[in-house]
Amino acid sequence: MITPKIAANAMITAAVLAVAAVGTGCSDNGPSGGDVEFVVSAPVSTSPWIARFERNGAELAAAQLNDHGGIKYSGKTHHVVVTVLDNAGSPQQVAAHARKAVADHAAAFIIDGVGAAAVADVTGPAGLPTFVVFDGGASIVDPDKRPTIYRLAPADRFMTMRLADYLAAKHPRIGILADDTSFGTDGEASLLTAFNRDDIDVATKSVVPTGSGDVTGQVLAARSRGVTALVVWADAPVVAAAINAARSAGWNVPIWAGPSGEDPLVRQRLAAHPEWLTGVGFVSFRITAEVGPANFAKYRKAYVGKFGEDKVGVTQGGKQVVQPPDWSMFSYDVVNLVADALGKAGATGPKLQATLAGHDVIVGANGDERGYGESSREGVSPDDMYFARFDGFVFAPVTDDLLSQNLPAVPQVL
Repeated sequence: MITPKIAANAMITAAVLAVAAVGTGCSDNGPSGGDVEFVVSAPVSTSPWIARFERNGAELAAAQLNDHGGIKYSGKTHHVVVTVLDNAGSPQQVAAHARKAVADHAAAFIIDGVGAAAVADVTGPAGLPTFVVFDGGASIVDPDKRPTIYRLAPADRFMTMRLADYLAAKHPRIGILADDTSFGTDGEASLLTAFNRDDIDVATKSVVPTGSGDVTGQVLAARSRGVTALVVWADAPVVAAAINAARSAGWNVPIWAGPSGEDPLVRQRLAAHPEWLTGVGFVSFRITAEVGPANFAKYRKAYVGKFGEDKVGVTQGGKQVVQPPDWSMFSYDVVNLVADALGKAGATGPKLQATLAGHDVIVGANGDERGYGESSREGVSPDDMYFARFDGFVFAPVTDDLLSQNLPAVPQVL
């Protein structure tokens, strides 16, 4: 829950960050045009992991483009600028940021997913391409009603269908715990649809306030109903609280989370009990592509070279645990996709929007193709989902799923 103090601080932070830009030294490869701006609305003060990957991916792409002269279109080279604003998890703040992006004539607007419906009302009439790089909810993307809203992140329906199929063979009795964010409520709805499709019994379902630090009552209620698998689709504090509640009560039930299970905050809050995290799993997108790990390794080297390693704040085997820069690939790919499309469209706004909608494809940071069809706004293939499990504070692909078992483990200790 966002307190008035946090909201006030978020507005101050937004004002400060609004003037922050990345990228200098545009080389002289032709006549100079105006700046090309990408506006990033991120939960800087409320969800640091999400904000960090939104910001860093975009800034890395911008810096690389500027090192090669910027973005070239309409016979001129244009310097790339990334503006980062703190939305503090507030839909109202995201809508305000969308209005700023429109007023600035930005090339693209990048958001985590909060407030997407309200954002569409702002960016749609302006023809401003808007990219969601985290939330997979079905309520966000609609190519007919919201043609300028694109998703470059795994969609809930793909992840939950895969999770239901994966769990079905174990004949589970499911307990669902979600929070009251759009991420949580959309996730719960998608889980219920997927479990119903596979005739899986959902014994309990609970919704708790965002950021809840104690969900003991809900977890123990699931235990009393004979739940054999607990699925938590909520922000990181609730995921951590659910694990803590189950394991501190001696309940070793299998626990599965959505993408937020990877958030470093989960591991930080369980720092004293790595054994409680062992065996906990999450569903997300595969980090490395079918073509192999070389592309991601190259991207990771560039990311670490610019920002350093993202240290989680816990150790394993006496070594620092680090977070792979996986999710940052999406905002990175957004900037590069838009840059490529600008070269074909020759202008921002509706012309760029028309080019993105089915006429532009790039190879992304990990080697997967990124682009959209005229009737699709999903940028991550259903085949790209995978499952990972923790062993202490380090996660790796599971070995009992066909689409996960051949993926390489990504190094996570220094």
